[in-house]
Amino acid sequence: MRLCFVIAALLLLAGPLRAQDPLASPEMEQVMTIESFSDVVKSVWDVIKKGADDYHDETLSRSEFETASDFEARLQQRRNDIAARIQTFAETKKLSERIFATWYAAKLVRYDADTQIFTVTSPTELPVPPTTEDITTVCAPNPYISLVESSRRGYKFANLLLKAKQEYSWHVDIKTARTAKGDEPNVAFKVWFRFDLSQAFTGTTAQLVIVPVRVALMNRGTNTTYWSEDLTK
Repeated sequence: MRLCFVIAALLLLAGPLRAQDPLASPEMEQVMTIESFSDVVKSVWDVIKKGADDYHDETLSRSEFETASDFEARLQQRRNDIAARIQTFAETKKLSERIFATWYAAKLVRYDADTQIFTVTSPTELPVPPTTEDITTVCAPNPYISLVESSRRGYKFANLLLKAKQEYSWHVDIKTARTAKGDEPNVAFKVWFRFDLSQAFTGTTAQLVIVPVRVALMNRGTNTTYWSEDLTK
């Protein structure tokens, strides 16, 4: 009997953790781990995916008692309902206004004292849902962050990588370069993202658009910004 009580207590404790909403925070700008932001992306993707699934499951079969015009009107109404539902979700969570920041590790590859150029790369991979038949995952065009898909053992994977430019050339004086190299574990790229759900569902297409807003090379320990660029201009 005691064992049953223990199991029940563990289930009660575990339930809220599993049900926790990664978008529950009211903060308009959040700094997250790679894993936490990946969960946020997945939660937004799930809402769009459900809309696409509901549309295909419930509306694509024409009843023998429907005229062609009635059928098309029903499809259009269903498209409108699902699009409105997704927009309500986006408005409730303030997704057009909220910014999510995360850290990409930086590797200081080499410094050229003559040109004062430090070559920097990032090995970090940020997992996001890959494109499926029903929904496309898109990274808005920008010079630094790209969405790369791959297949392994029959499964598709997608990651947001800081690889659009294979090596970032950081122009920096020798003293600062030496200091940064000496504290390399704290040097990282900070990337800010938001979501664009304005065209998340049209009936013919469903897509999640992830928008890189800003990128900076920083020292996390001292909160020093070495370089930054606004990606929305």
